[in-house]
Amino acid sequence: MNIDLEVNSSPDKVVERLKETGVVRLKNFAENCDDIKGELTAVYDKIEPNYQFGKAIRTDHNTWDTSKTPTTNSFFRGSGWMYEIYEKYQGDNPHNFQRDLFSSHDFISHQGIGPQGWSHFDKIQRLKFFLYVTDVNENSGPLRCAPGSHHIVRALRAKEADPSSPTRWRFGRYYCDPGYLSPGDWSEGAINGSQNHYPEIEYKMQDVTGSAGTLIVFDSNVIHSGGQVKDGEERIVARAHSW
Repeated sequence: MNIDLEVNSSPDKVVERLKETGVVRLKNFAENCDDIKGELTAVYDKIEPNYQFGKAIRTDHNTWDTSKTPTTNSFFRGSGWMYEIYEKYQGDNPHNFQRDLFSSHDFISHQGIGPQGWSHFDKIQRLKFFLYVTDVNENSGPLRCAPGSHHIVRALRAKEADPSSPTRWRFGRYYCDPGYLSPGDWSEGAINGSQNHYPEIEYKMQDVTGSAGTLIVFDSNVIHSGGQVKDGEERIVARAHSW
């Protein structure tokens, strides 16, 4: 499936592609990415590593003061283009548009696989706007996803007693991976020792790489996994969640 669109694509075009693939990539979208990188780097320079793979900040945990990053905040929350995509695809509640902002500076590569390293869909479905603040290639932790899999996941949710809070939401690290845990691996959500709640479901993951300024818009019902940097690599990303 083709997930790429031109940076000048209309909200209607983005929504049309999202409905088909669940994920859209717009290369070189952010013209002010150097300013965003400068703001985030200034924040990261003042804190110590605080999670498994490096440093992270988020507004819902009050670790991200958006007054210190006005360009980044405006990029996500001041965009009428993003709001129109949200309104047409997700809903029209202004309170839930870009409700939470997250960013991470990933540079630690020897801590095993983290909770987002397993293929999964989010228990709470969201529309995410995901910005690569630095260049992200196959070695520096790209987002991985299975385009079109949101159609499968909607059917899986429909079978749950409460579709908004599914009891099963994880897969292997890749299709046919049984998902069994090694000692020390993260285990939340495991069923009978396995992370793979749906071993019968076929899906094909692909790396979503991009240079700094690449924007990815995706429905978190798409089967996806977070990137993990390799030794000597790093990445800075920022994202906003709407639901």
